[in-house]
Amino acid sequence: MKFFTFFNLLACGVLAVFQSLSAQVFRTESFSDRIKSLQVKVVDNWDSPPVITLEGDQWIEVSFDELNESPERYTYTLTHCNADWTVSSLVQSEYMSGFQHMYVADYETSFNTNTDYIHYRIFFPNEDLTMKVSGNYVARVYREGDREHPVLAACFSVVDPHATIQLNASSITDQGANQKYQQVNFEVQYSDNRIVPLQDLKVFVLQNNRRDHWGALIKPLIIRPNQLTYHHNPALIFEAGNEYRKFEVVSFNYNGLNIEAVEWHAPYHHAIVRTDEFRADKRYVYDEDIDGRYYVRSQDAVEYDIESDYFFAHFFLPCNQPFKEDVYMLSEIFNNIADERSKMDYSYEEKGYVKTIFLKQGHYNYMYVTKKDDSAALSTVLIEGNYFPTENEYAVYVYYRPRGERYDHLIGYKRMQFKQGQI
Repeated sequence: MKFFTFFNLLACGVLAVFQSLSAQVFRTESFSDRIKSLQVKVVDNWDSPPVITLEGDQWIEVSFDELNESPERYTYTLTHCNADWTVSSLVQSEYMSGFQHMYVADYETSFNTNTDYIHYRIFFPNEDLTMKVSGNYVARVYREGDREHPVLAACFSVVDPHATIQLNASSITDQGANQKYQQVNFEVQYSDNRIVPLQDLKVFVLQNNRRDHWGALIKPLIIRPNQLTYHHNPALIFEAGNEYRKFEVVSFNYNGLNIEAVEWHAPYHHAIVRTDEFRADKRYVYDEDIDGRYYVRSQDAVEYDIESDYFFAHFFLPCNQPFKEDVYMLSEIFNNIADERSKMDYSYEEKGYVKTIFLKQGHYNYMYVTKKDDSAALSTVLIEGNYFPTENEYAVYVYYRPRGERYDHLIGYKRMQFKQGQI
């Protein structure tokens, strides 16, 4: 009886771990304060969402820095995910060719920088690993000897295009014309007559590559043979927001874009970002941005990835009293995640929200958002405002899971840049 009970408990424990992993929703993020500048991008197309074509001629690049004088030995794994970024039911041999826990062999030591760091890169696919099916993937990186606690997760998608998407956005919405919103409309065309749209398809629409700000599982307005029309759906109406704020530190010898001062306080440089202002209820001002992204560069560098230095960036948003809502900095600096790392602190002494971030030289976008509680959506209403002419990027992902299959195929992907005047 004791023998039977022990193995029952062991089986239950294994099942609980599996269920916990299966329920986890993955997103690009680091889990160590030593890991900085984590980026997931398409090679030679840095401002594109991380999406490549199955068996195509593009590669995903996962790059990050570790604050260290000498390199650590890292390994990585690749896991296939469902449309909602939970682990799919596929086993390794079904979704990839190659080996797990290969070493991250592509790394370089920083050169001529005040801060020592090691720059690492992983490419997908590579000589050791190839993706066999479409869908979502998460790469996780581990320190050698510790396969239980990843230091980072990096998410990307692979599309096997069997659907075409006609996509547009407009400030003429079902909640009013030229006010605070933008509405996305699109059509999906496909040639596979076996597709049962309401049963087999899942559709996601993202604004500015933000997972917190998407329309999901949208029912089409019109179903025609091999064509779906997604119009006039409340899930496709987005707050317009405002253009991202930006600043640039490419040299410590002068004040860059929106930098008030550059100072040296041993052992680091410090950049004082120009004092921010509330933009809600003010006149909209167009300012070209990169939709929350950032890119690393230094005026004095030849190889930006290893010659750009780190510095402390200081932010200040004046506010006589703190909001009841929490205030966050929304940016790919924090992988568009609202958590303790991106949360602003209120200073009663300085009468405003403050934040200091350790960053790598480059050009950065960010904005301020508020959140009432964990279940509430992030909002630009109080600080940035919502202005219908705001340029925003929208992307549509179409997933297909036929009856009897165990994973979501990504069969369609399309992105566009909304600009006022487009229809």
